[in-house]
Amino acid sequence: MRIGLLAYGGLGGSGTVAAELAMGLAARGHVVVLVSSRRPFRLDAASGVRFVPVRAPDHAVLPGSLYGLAAAGALRTAAREHALEVVHTHYAVPHAASARLAELDLPVLHTLHGTDVNQLGLDPAFREVTARALARGRVTAVSRSLAEQARVVFGVTAEVVPNFVDADRFRPRPDRKARYVEAGEAMIVHASNFRPIKRTPDLVRAFAHLLRRGVRARLVFLGEGPERPEAARVARELGVRERVRFLPPTPHPEEVIGAADLFWLHSQEESFGLAALEALASGVPVVAARVGGLSEVVRDGETGRLVELGDVYGQARVSAELLANPDRLAAMRRAARADARRRFDPGAVVDRYLELYRAG
Repeated sequence: MRIGLLAYGGLGGSGTVAAELAMGLAARGHVVVLVSSRRPFRLDAASGVRFVPVRAPDHAVLPGSLYGLAAAGALRTAAREHALEVVHTHYAVPHAASARLAELDLPVLHTLHGTDVNQLGLDPAFREVTARALARGRVTAVSRSLAEQARVVFGVTAEVVPNFVDADRFRPRPDRKARYVEAGEAMIVHASNFRPIKRTPDLVRAFAHLLRRGVRARLVFLGEGPERPEAARVARELGVRERVRFLPPTPHPEEVIGAADLFWLHSQEESFGLAALEALASGVPVVAARVGGLSEVVRDGETGRLVELGDVYGQARVSAELLANPDRLAAMRRAARADARRRFDPGAVVDRYLELYRAG
């Protein structure tokens, strides 16, 4: 097939999923064209995926960039020049409307990822036009939680097609732990785009409580974004800055995540939690707030622990309990990897998307 994908190219989960899906489709011999404002971080230049940039010019007459209009134009051009047979948008705002505006005489599939529904989707500026655009194509959501939110917000029925993980790439890497922490220290990792919804300062507060419990540990932040300076400020304020390490984004997060003892999240909302899944596949138990679709990814008590949102004491407490019990932690590590491989296999997800493409 000749497949076009429209997605964001930033550090968020939607762009990562789109890039991984594009590469998986290309590896099966399909012609894949990825349309995005920039080349996604995870897109391997040698994958065979064709990249078409969205160029959104600023104009003195206009109050802002017309990205949605530019995306429609780039998608229409890509469809014509590459003879596309199907288009798959990732992240509804504004990509669903862009695909409709492009007036493509092709089947269109839209995948919802999270904040396109439960944040931007709630904005009156976007809600109605996005709902009307979604109604013109088939819709999937990455979790049951998000599918229900989409029903309420947009009035659409979305099939659940979960995210996936390459367990050969994301695997335990204990030999790399010494690169990030001192001998005898536990390594806790958080990876994200540091948006306010991720509540990264709360992770620093939880970490300070963990240290007060006598746990020798280091918190490693991986990524970049607007809340990173605030996380560093809170670490200085609480006197734990020397125990917190900040690493820049990398196209190989598996090398950091796979070295960890625990992976932490404390997001306000997670419609799926792709980073959590990558940690589980790496054999790293996840400790996170019980929100959105995370409970569909993390099996509380088996592959990680879930606490109530805002309970930074609980985040520290359950982490300390796991780190103090090596046998239980080792069993949870094995269970995390086995569960991720069983339930979130890339091949099964690519198969399902191909079925949806062919169904039109």
